[in-house]
Amino acid sequence: MKKAKILIVDDEAGIRDSLNENLMDEGYDIYLAKDAVEAREIQKKENLDIILLDIWMPDCDGISLLKEWKKNNNVKCPVIMMSGHGTIDTAIEATKIGAFDFLEKPISLQKLLKTVSNCLKATINISKLNRSFIDSNEQNFIKEYRNRLSEVKNEQVICIDGPEGNFLNIIIDYLVENDFYKLQNESVLDNSLIHKIQAKGKNNLLVSHYKKLSNFNKKELKELLDVYKKNNIRIVFADVRINIFNSLFDEDVKLKKYYISLPIGRDPDMIPEYAKSILDFYLTKNLNLGYKSFDTSALNALRLNSNFLNIDTLDNCISMLVQQVSGELILAEDVNSHINKLRATEKKAIENNNVELDTEFYSKNLKEAREDFEKKYFNYHIGQGKSVSDLAKVSGIERTHLYRKLKQLGLKNK
Repeated sequence: MKKAKILIVDDEAGIRDSLNENLMDEGYDIYLAKDAVEAREIQKKENLDIILLDIWMPDCDGISLLKEWKKNNNVKCPVIMMSGHGTIDTAIEATKIGAFDFLEKPISLQKLLKTVSNCLKATINISKLNRSFIDSNEQNFIKEYRNRLSEVKNEQVICIDGPEGNFLNIIIDYLVENDFYKLQNESVLDNSLIHKIQAKGKNNLLVSHYKKLSNFNKKELKELLDVYKKNNIRIVFADVRINIFNSLFDEDVKLKKYYISLPIGRDPDMIPEYAKSILDFYLTKNLNLGYKSFDTSALNALRLNSNFLNIDTLDNCISMLVQQVSGELILAEDVNSHINKLRATEKKAIENNNVELDTEFYSKNLKEAREDFEKKYFNYHIGQGKSVSDLAKVSGIERTHLYRKLKQLGLKNK
């Protein structure tokens, strides 16, 4: 794991050496500068994590140098000011300019280490996985996934199996970046979109609600895809289940060549591997977190919970654990505590939602309530990608009557 880089700027050699020795013992990479000239050079070359900057120096005082860096937006890391003759006014001025903290000399080791630690903690960036998780990861299973994405990227039709969320967006970005026209929920997938897509200068159509495919039989879908292909427009179907496409495409179409699922998918044995990889991702980006790893029992607790087959859910769990677990080892009890909190939150949300639905539902007359239920019922099954034939079988309504019912309820899907 990389070490945090700290630049010490002080014109007194004794202070530079003392601070250097103490911080090196703590495992930091240290750079030394005796004046503003050297400090500017090091700051330009190195991606620093902290700068310890003396206020009183012969060539250029630390306050002026900090103002210069802030004005030109040259320094991205926190700056801790130091002074042997500091006053409250000087400290206030430094923090107003943008200094993280102020240390008065002589600096005790305890004060130094605490301030540096607090400074690094303030730079923690635990949010979500991003594309670099795929781009720069050298673990074999991620490299294999990256290679598979590269293969699929060249296909005329791309099908992504996995729920909407952060990682689905990462995959879309990897495959087509920002070069896509998104089919709106209320729009219909047909030839009329081609002109709109070309007018926007895009080369890809993103369809994130695959239920629109229930409007097509195999022949119609094939003809539609051929028209888009002739116009050099690729179609990306996101959040689509493979069984939907198996029922729509002809048997001779080799679906696997342009089909990709999100990581983990239906294999619980991959949960521990991705958990460790996500943990490494956050630790590498946040050096101040120090070393952390999963206990075997913690990995098994993750593996046994089917919710973590969704990589976004796993990511959210690990990002919370990284911030909450103070020790080096993440235990099963830490994982289970997080799972219990999630369950409690979900239960409360369901209860609140049920209260709201019950109040609204039971306040309607019988006809309105029945219509409301029917809309929810049919919308649910349409959202699962069921064709009209499937919907007729599930609902027990004859197909002709079903068309009439959907029209009566104002549902666009047929």
